[in-house]
Amino acid sequence: MSQNPYPVFSISKKNKPEQIKVRIGLLIRLYIIKQHPIIAQAIVDHINAILAHPKFVHTIEQRCLYLRLAAHWHCLAWITNG
Repeated sequence: MSQNPYPVFSISKKNKPEQIKVRIGLLIRLYIIKQHPIIAQAIVDHINAILAHPKFVHTIEQRCLYLRLAAHWHCLAWITNG
C-alpha cells in the first residue's frame, strides 16, 4: 500500500496556485480530525509546491509567511511521528 492513499495528497505540476491553496485548507481540516504525520508532511509538501510555482508571485512578506507555515507544519509532522 502506498504511503499516501488519498488523492488530495498528490501534487501535480498542472495544479494552479489557487488549487494548491484549497488543498492546503482541506489538509489542515483533515489534520484537525486526525493528527497524523503523513497529513502534516503533505501540508509541508503543498506549501513548498506553492512557493515553487512559477505563477505564484507575491510580496516577500507573504513568501516569508508561507516559509514560516511550512516550518510549523514540519515541526508538527516531527512531533506527531513520535
